[in-house]
Amino acid sequence: MVTKTRRHLMGLLAAATLGTSLAATLPAPAAWAAEAAPKKETEFFPLGDFTVNLPSANRRMAYVVVSVTLETEAPRLQAFRDLSPRLKQAVLRRLMAMSERQELRPGRVDPALLRDSLFDSLAQIQEEGLKDVVITRLIHS
Repeated sequence: MVTKTRRHLMGLLAAATLGTSLAATLPAPAAWAAEAAPKKETEFFPLGDFTVNLPSANRRMAYVVVSVTLETEAPRLQAFRDLSPRLKQAVLRRLMAMSERQELRPGRVDPALLRDSLFDSLAQIQEEGLKDVVITRLIHS
């Protein structure tokens, strides 16, 4: 990297001395970014917030909000973007089923069980490239 930078500076000096356009001697900014940026192995893809009503014996409304982000292999990110509506549907269905079984009540939610359950649902749709499911928010009303 240092020798490339040194070469570029020497080229600029030569261009200035010879009256050549500086733009012609500079490498494209995209080339710099490609050289400097290491390749990512994983990407994070937010699926968003999911709000699910909780069954209640008294007539008081209760709900849970769960924010879900997927950790994917970087080359597979586009596949997850393309399947986003189906992935969201799978998360919502699983959360609703858990709500009916009263597994999402305050004090009863096991974050590891919730993560594992969502992972299983999402892996049925797109297993290849799915590394993890990250619960970024869990709020009860």
